[in-house]
Amino acid sequence: MVYNFPPSIYFSWGETENLANHVQALNSEKILVVTDRGIRKAGILSMIEEELVKARLEFVVFDDVQPNPSYRNVLDGLSLYRENKCDSVLALGGGSPIDAAKGILLLANHSGELNRYFRGASDPLPVTDDMPPFIAVPTTSGTGSETSRGAIITDESNRKRSIGSEYLLPKIVVLDPALTQKMPPKLTAYTGLDALSHNLEAFAVDKYAPICDAFAIEGLKLVSRSLVKAYKEGSNREARMNMMMASTMGSLAFMKGLGVIHSLAHQLSTQRDIPHGAACGVMTPHAIRFNLREESTHAKYEQVAKILSGNQESSAKSVPKIIEGLLDTLNVERSLSQWGVKEEDIQEMAKNAMLDHCHPRNPRTCNLESMKSLYLEAL
Repeated sequence: MVYNFPPSIYFSWGETENLANHVQALNSEKILVVTDRGIRKAGILSMIEEELVKARLEFVVFDDVQPNPSYRNVLDGLSLYRENKCDSVLALGGGSPIDAAKGILLLANHSGELNRYFRGASDPLPVTDDMPPFIAVPTTSGTGSETSRGAIITDESNRKRSIGSEYLLPKIVVLDPALTQKMPPKLTAYTGLDALSHNLEAFAVDKYAPICDAFAIEGLKLVSRSLVKAYKEGSNREARMNMMMASTMGSLAFMKGLGVIHSLAHQLSTQRDIPHGAACGVMTPHAIRFNLREESTHAKYEQVAKILSGNQESSAKSVPKIIEGLLDTLNVERSLSQWGVKEEDIQEMAKNAMLDHCHPRNPRTCNLESMKSLYLEAL
């Protein structure tokens, strides 16, 4: 097991007020800011631009990242990076801008097509440490991409693919929960479910990695205490701080791997446009029931049940019901049919789920039929 941690994580309410100092530490001459239109519309980008201008830092903005970042997003951002002779990257936003930024970083100093760096590529190229300086500023509490060595990019066949290397980790991570304070309840719910699924699924992976398990357990405790509160009371500072920390801890936890929840959810995002966190939330109860048929999973799910319920008498088998109750509280539709999924979609989604990189670490072995069955149960 190899553990990769970013060198510097700065966490505090209002930490973006110190952003210019952090950027200056990169010793760059021109920064590419990678973000999306939602961040611009929310006024967050203008705040960041103001800080950079005050510090007389040169920068250019690429704000065309889509909700599921695509191969085209990476190439368009790379063109802007090169045209403006940038030498560093600042990612601002949720998982999509941060993942797109990683693709741009990779191709900035590496030759060849991006698809040759995807996991499972037939003719792979090596990832080296020749990367521009990189700083990440997350604005949501869910993906944890800011402390993950991987990125998910939708390829030209509309399939989610992953790139991964410790060299893709940011040099500096700025965690400012104040940036999440105005997130609408629905986005709070979806991103919070993503953080929950990362901590829960990573903990369930059957691999000796006590450092990751420690992150996962504490992350689950923070989600349990704070997700509903952040959803109902968006301005609650403690809840927002806890959820941002839980998100970051989730990505540190899943260094040991994820599982079938994410393999199923990735296809729901690309094929049916379901927000990733919502897709994870919908599939979690079904995936856990599937995993519970393996007796060896019970001890860990019993710990999860006690954390999420606050009841020391809770059993492993209660976890799916607890998650379903949480989905109801967050007003997240629990059936795939409510999200527009049809039975005829399932064959292709199941096939692509089997090609996904996450499920091999699942505590119970998956096959094509089990993928189909899980989708049908959720339909």
